[in-house]
Amino acid sequence: RISQDGDQLAQTLSKQCYLFFSSASRLTYMGFKAANDALSRPKTSPQRGLLASKAAAFLRAASRHWYDPALVAGRTNGSDTWLDLANRSFDAGSPLARAAEVLMELGQVEGLVDVCLICGANFGGVKVPRDDRKELEEEAANAVMDWEKGLYHRPASGPTGDNVDHRSSGTQSIVSGMDVTPADALKTCHGILFYYISKLLNDGGDANQRLAESLVAACASSSDDKFLHSMYEHLLSTNQVKTALRIDSTSLETWLINEKKDSNLLSDYYSIHGRHFSAGEILLNKAVVPNEEVPLAQRIECLTRAANSYSLAMQSTLSSSNMMSMIGGYDQGRDRALQDRQVSVETLKANIKAIEEKLDIAKIQQRVLTTVDQSQNVDMKPEMLDALRFKLVSVSELYNDYACELNLFDVCLLILNTCNHNEREGIETLWKSVICEEILPCQTTSAIAISFLTQLKQGSPFEEETVMQSGDYGNDLQSFDNGEWVPRLRNRVTALGKELYGKGADYTVPLDLIVQALEGLRQAYSEMHKENKLSQSWPIETMLNVGVPFDALYQSYDSIYLEVDGDIDATIRLHWLASIHELLKMWVNEAFSNHVSSASSEGSSASSQLAQAVKNGGLVERIKAYNATLGGLVEGNNADIDEVKIGFREVEEAIRKGF
Repeated sequence: RISQDGDQLAQTLSKQCYLFFSSASRLTYMGFKAANDALSRPKTSPQRGLLASKAAAFLRAASRHWYDPALVAGRTNGSDTWLDLANRSFDAGSPLARAAEVLMELGQVEGLVDVCLICGANFGGVKVPRDDRKELEEEAANAVMDWEKGLYHRPASGPTGDNVDHRSSGTQSIVSGMDVTPADALKTCHGILFYYISKLLNDGGDANQRLAESLVAACASSSDDKFLHSMYEHLLSTNQVKTALRIDSTSLETWLINEKKDSNLLSDYYSIHGRHFSAGEILLNKAVVPNEEVPLAQRIECLTRAANSYSLAMQSTLSSSNMMSMIGGYDQGRDRALQDRQVSVETLKANIKAIEEKLDIAKIQQRVLTTVDQSQNVDMKPEMLDALRFKLVSVSELYNDYACELNLFDVCLLILNTCNHNEREGIETLWKSVICEEILPCQTTSAIAISFLTQLKQGSPFEEETVMQSGDYGNDLQSFDNGEWVPRLRNRVTALGKELYGKGADYTVPLDLIVQALEGLRQAYSEMHKENKLSQSWPIETMLNVGVPFDALYQSYDSIYLEVDGDIDATIRLHWLASIHELLKMWVNEAFSNHVSSASSEGSSASSQLAQAVKNGGLVERIKAYNATLGGLVEGNNADIDEVKIGFREVEEAIRKGF
C-alpha cells in the first residue's frame, strides 16, 4: 500500500514544484492510490464503495490533463481497429487504460465512461462538463498567480502532440509519439469502452450482463454523437444487435433512420420499445415499396410482421413499459425524433384487414413462383419472372397473366376464393380441369368410362385430350382401369377443398358439380369391378375430409338424385340411392358415437345436424321415399337392390331409436 509519506510528498510537489509535478500528476497518483485501497477491502465492505467513488472522482479530474496522444494510445500502425487500439494502450501502460482497468474491477462503470470521454475531449471529442458531485477540484499551487493557472501544462499546439510536456500528464510516456495522432488517441478512448462492452457481453453470466447494461447505459447518456454512432456501429458489427436496439435514445433512432436506413433494424427498435404502430408503418412500407427489388419472401415476412405490430398496437393503450427499454434511459430534456401517431382502433383494424388481404395474395404469388421455379417447361418473359420474384403483383395480373396462362387451376380457385369473386361458370370449369388433370389422357376398356370422361372434359382446357379404347394405340397412356388415379385425385381434391371450404366463399367448392364428377368416376370404375361396387364410398369420404358437414353433403346428394330420379337407367338410379345410403349410414354412426367428428363444420356436431334434418327436413320421410323407389325398380341386380333397401331400413330404425 502506498504510504502516507507518499501522499504528503505528492501534495508538497504539486504545490511547491508545480512546474515539475503538476496537480494532474497528483490527481492521477491519488486516484490509483484510492483504487488500490478499495481493492484491498472486501467486496461487501461499505469502505470499498466509498473508496471506489473517491478513486473515480480523482481519475475524472486527472483525465482532463492527459493531453499526449502517445501517452494515451501507445504506438499505432494507422489501420488498427477499435479493439486493437485498446489492446495496444493496455500493452503500453497507458494511464487511461490502467484507470479503465481498475475502475472496471471496482464496478465503477460511470466513472470509467466519464474518464474515457473526458480524456477523449482533449483530442477532439465533445467536452464533458465538470460535475462537482463526481469530480474533485484541483488544488492551486502555492504562489501561483491567476494568470499562470494552466499556463505551463496546456495541451500540445502541434498536430501530432510532439511538443507536449509529458510531465503534465501525470506519468512518463513509454513509447515515441512520432506516429500517434490525436485522432488515434480519441479512437483509443472510445475503443477502451468498446473493449469492455464486448468483453462483458461475450463472457456471459448474469453479473456480466448487468454490468454490460450499466456500461452501455452510461455510454448512451453521452452527448457526443460521433461517439454514440461509433458505439452503435460497434454493437451491430459484433452481433450485439439486441443490446444496441434496447437503447432508448433519440440519437439511436435518428441514426437508424438517416444513417443505417435498415427497415428491419428500425422496426425492431420500435417494437422493443413498445412503439408498435411505428414498427408496423416501417414494415408495411418495406413490403409494398414498388421501386426496389425486394425478394418476395422478404415482402411476405414484412407484411406478416406489420400485421402483428398493428395487432400489438391495438392491444396497447399505455406507453411501453417493456424492460427491454431499460438500457440507456431517455433524456426527457430532448424531444423524440418520432412519436407513435395516435390512431383509433377502427383505423388499426382496417390496416390489419388490408394487410391480411395483401398477404393472402402474396402467399398465392409465392405458390406460383415455386411452381415456376420447379417446372422445366415454363417459358416466361424475364421481366414477368422478375416481377414475380421481386414485386407484389396485382391480383388481376396474378390471375390473368400468370395463373390462367400457366393453367394453374388450383391457384385460380384460390384467387377467386380470396377475393370473394363468385363466377359460377368459371369456377365449375376450373374444378372440371382439376379433376381431368389427374386422369387425362388415359385409356380404358370401359365404354361407360369413355362416355363419362368425354362429357366431363367438355369446356375445359382438356377438351382435346385423348380418352382411348385400350389396345387401339398401345399402352403408353395411363390406364383408367387400374384405379391408380383414385388416390391421386382424392388427395388433390381434399387438399384443395380444405384450402377453399369454410373460408367465407364456399361457392368456390361447387358441391353438386364435384359430387357428380366423383360419383360418375366411381360408377364408371365400379362397372369394371362389380364384386365390390357398393362398398366404394370414397367420394363421400373425400368430401367429408374436405370439411363439408354431413347435412350440406346430404342435401347435395339428394338434389342430384332428384335430377336423375326419372332416369330410365335403373343402374344410375340404384347407384345414387346406394351412395345416399352410405352417406346416411356414416352420418348416423357419427351422430351416435361418443365424440364430435372432425368432419363437422362450424362447431356443429353430426348429432345436432341429424336432429335438425329429422325435425325440420323430413329425413325419415325421404328415407321412406328412397325405399319406395327401390321397390319400383324392375331392372338391375335384385341382390344389390335388396341390400340397399335393408340398409335404409336399418338407418331409419337407428334414427327412430335415437330421436
